[in-house]
Amino acid sequence: MESIELNFRYETKTIKFLMRSFFFLIHLAIMTEIVATPKFRLFIRLLFFLWLAKPYYSTIKHRYYTYWSFSALLFCYLLFKIYEQFYILDNEHIGILYLISTLILVFKMYLLSSPIYYPVVSWWEYDFRYRDDLKISIKSGENEFAARLTDLRRQAGCVASFSELKLGEEIVINAALDEDNVLLRGVVMSKRRDVIGRPIIYGVQFKFDSKSNKKRYIHLERLWKKQKNNKRKMKFAHV
Repeated sequence: MESIELNFRYETKTIKFLMRSFFFLIHLAIMTEIVATPKFRLFIRLLFFLWLAKPYYSTIKHRYYTYWSFSALLFCYLLFKIYEQFYILDNEHIGILYLISTLILVFKMYLLSSPIYYPVVSWWEYDFRYRDDLKISIKSGENEFAARLTDLRRQAGCVASFSELKLGEEIVINAALDEDNVLLRGVVMSKRRDVIGRPIIYGVQFKFDSKSNKKRYIHLERLWKKQKNNKRKMKFAHV
């Protein structure tokens, strides 16, 4: 468990470092533009990006899904600036700064796309019968609770449960479907309660300290995909 927690802390520090580097390079690029061609709109743009850093960081700190809207807009803006600096204004040194910023943004988005930070939610599916989830039970110590696995990607999962679990707590997930079941150990790495009366959302990092655990994870992926296909077939069977 210690190695998993250390990896998680290292990843969190990496995300913070990438965040600072991202805005530093954008600020540097805009200031370089100001030196090359001093214009009032560039000063306004610099002030805007100096202000944007705080609310953008808040979306990551509190894991608001608006982070992805901000990131998508920034990505489009950076692509335009790369094209403008390389092919219109012929400022390659400024274009390189925007290019590096874009690479940092994409890498940061990849790290945060894990279910531990931002689980995929089937918000478009109003009928709970067809949502992408799998009924499971979780065992913590001597206690066992009913729960649902709502996301499974990148060797991590999202577990929704009304039961209280602690960060860093080791749990055992028991998933069953059509007389086929799998047991897999994991560690609770994140916790969020979005709405009162709704389940608590836990980000779980699965343990891969043995070959058998890796095989079990692959087995769990098969159950997950099978359940998604079953629900999709059931949904369109009533159309």
